[in-house]
Amino acid sequence: MQTFTSVEEAFEWFLENIYKNLPPDEKKGELTAAWRNYTHKLGISQKKMVSILERYGFSINVRTIVTYKPD
Repeated sequence: MQTFTSVEEAFEWFLENIYKNLPPDEKKGELTAAWRNYTHKLGISQKKMVSILERYGFSINVRTIVTYKPD
């Protein structure tokens, strides 16, 4: 089991460990565009990353912590 501290970290791991090992016919279209957009920092939404990760078996549970620390 892998645990990540952010969706971006999980997506980067996916690209390095799963995407690159997919058969060429599966790397077409949306996945190639997502890889290109992430790799070349062209912009990819967190929603799109989550959608792709879930399709490949990731379970996404994102927690946000907001802290206010007065002076």
